[in-house]
Amino acid sequence: MLPPAIQEAAASFDRLPGIGPRAALRYAYWLAAQPKDFIERFARSLQILASSMVVCESCHQLSDTSPCLICRDPKRDQKSICVVASSQDIRALEDTAAFNGRYHVLGGTLDPIEGRRPETLKIQELVERIRSSQPPISEVILGLDTDLPGDTTALYITKQLEGLSVRITRLARGLPSGASLEYADANTLSDALKHRK
Repeated sequence: MLPPAIQEAAASFDRLPGIGPRAALRYAYWLAAQPKDFIERFARSLQILASSMVVCESCHQLSDTSPCLICRDPKRDQKSICVVASSQDIRALEDTAAFNGRYHVLGGTLDPIEGRRPETLKIQELVERIRSSQPPISEVILGLDTDLPGDTTALYITKQLEGLSVRITRLARGLPSGASLEYADANTLSDALKHRK
C-alpha cells in the first residue's frame, strides 16, 4: 500500500549498515516530507559521492585522488605502515596526530560466515607492498579491532609476513580510561596486565 517512491527510498536506506526496515521506512517518510530543494541537494551529494570517490592505488583507502593525500605526502614516514580494516579507521587514527606513517586498508577483517576470506581482503597486496617498498618498510602496525575477526586477521597477517625483515606490532590493549576493575572482563584485565607500563 506504500507509494512506490517511498518503497524505493526505504529499500535503499534498508541496505545501510545498522538500519532495519522500520528505521528505513521512517527515514524515507521523513525525507519525503522535506522541502524539494533539500531532497535535491541530498541527492546531488550522493551523486557527487558516487562519481568522485576512488580507491587509492597504494593504500586502498577511499579518497578523491589516487594516490591519496597521505600516500603523496613526502613528510610521512615511509618505513612504517599501519594496517586497518577500513577507511574510517584511518580517520580515527589521524585524529590522534600520534602516527606519521602510511596506511594499508584491508577492506574488512577475516570472517568466513560473512564471506570475508583472505582472498577477498587486501592481504596479498600488503605482502607485495612490503616486499617491493623502497625504502624498505621496517614496521607494520596491526591497527585492527580487538574482537575475534580482528585477532584472527592479525594472526593471519603475522603468519603471511614471516620471513620478511619487518617488525610487527599491535595496538596496545587493556583498560580504557575511567574503567572500573570490578566490571572489566578477564580478557581485558589479562591484556592490561600483559601490556602494563
